Amino acid sequence: MKTLLSLILCVISLAGWSQDESFYRDIFSGAFIKKKKPFEYKVLVESPRYSLDLDRDGVKDSFQTLKKDGVDFIRINNAFGEKVFESSLLNLGQKSKIFKAHLKTISKTVDVLILYFYEGYNYSSNFGASARLYFLTIPDRKLDKITLTKGPYFWGEFEKAAGKYWRRRLSVNTLDYNGDGKFEISVSYNKTSRVFFYLPSGNWTEI
Repeated sequence: MKTLLSLILCVISLAGWSQDESFYRDIFSGAFIKKKKPFEYKVLVESPRYSLDLDRDGVKDSFQTLKKDGVDFIRINNAFGEKVFESSLLNLGQKSKIFKAHLKTISKTVDVLILYFYEGYNYSSNFGASARLYFLTIPDRKLDKITLTKGPYFWGEFEKAAGKYWRRRLSVNTLDYNGDGKFEISVSYNKTSRVFFYLPSGNWTEI
């Protein structure tokens, strides 16, 4: 009887150990972690695909502007129509949109798509509206290396206290300011300029 009882306890113990081992194996393998579903936007509006040879290989790629639940996005597609880059832009009010884009050569290996982005208008206390540049840089002319940098304001319109009104538009230029063979991007008004230099990291800095 004692032998039979010992045998039963041994079997139960082995079964429990097996269950524990399986339980811990599932923990470490991530089997219990619930996979998050990708976020789905309720309202999505896409522009047509604007064809442009972004990597200078002789075959046209494309870019699109998008609205996702009121948030602005820029999307880059390769020559096969596959999405290779997408990023949001910060809007500050109503009617925001990318309304212009210029592809510029910065050096022998780097191009930049300069995006002219209207950030929108608002009536918080007084009317205000603004537009700024974004630099979509293509290092080594490789679409998988694209970076997006938030640039300076180039236009603003504001209503101030006592009915005063202010509006200013700055000129946008790409010039080799320091003579190093690479182009910089500047925004200028009268005799005042802000100049942005390209960094090897793919970003831009104001000096």
